[in-house]
Amino acid sequence: MPQAISMAIRQNVIRLYEQGKTISFISRLFNINRGTIHTLINRHKKNGEQGLKPNYDNCGKSQLGENDFIYRAVRCMRTWHPVWGAEKIHAEIAQMRPELKLPHYRTINRWFHWNNQLQPVFRSTLPKAGTKKAKYLHEGWQIDAKEEILTMDGNKQCWLNIIDEYSGTVIDPPVFSL
Repeated sequence: MPQAISMAIRQNVIRLYEQGKTISFISRLFNINRGTIHTLINRHKKNGEQGLKPNYDNCGKSQLGENDFIYRAVRCMRTWHPVWGAEKIHAEIAQMRPELKLPHYRTINRWFHWNNQLQPVFRSTLPKAGTKKAKYLHEGWQIDAKEEILTMDGNKQCWLNIIDEYSGTVIDPPVFSL
């Protein structure tokens, strides 16, 4: 991230510009982008010496405070409906208050992570079934039905795919015509 230009350099840029030096010359002299020099000159023309001062209020990401209405509305909706996501909350607030200028739903999702109280609710999951593999031939079969498969002669057929889990062998599948 670039550093702020010191006040002395800013004043020297304006002094040299007022003396008739070109922006290209000033840019090479101070190793400053031409656009930055244009910005400094315009700010000086508009606000005088005050326009040269750095404006640090515009720096960084703005995190909303507790008193911002939209932020509070999002927090309330998340508290009342903990399983709703950012898109759903965005849509609900937009429907209730269409006159509000809402941030993008990704911004609302970021708010969930800024505040530990707004972390997503983890839903419970079903316990995983233990997988038991067959240890000898014909201990277990995998059976899969194939229904109404169109064959090359135009007939529809059904059959059962039966596979032995231990050996992976296909057991003679019965075929049924429709």
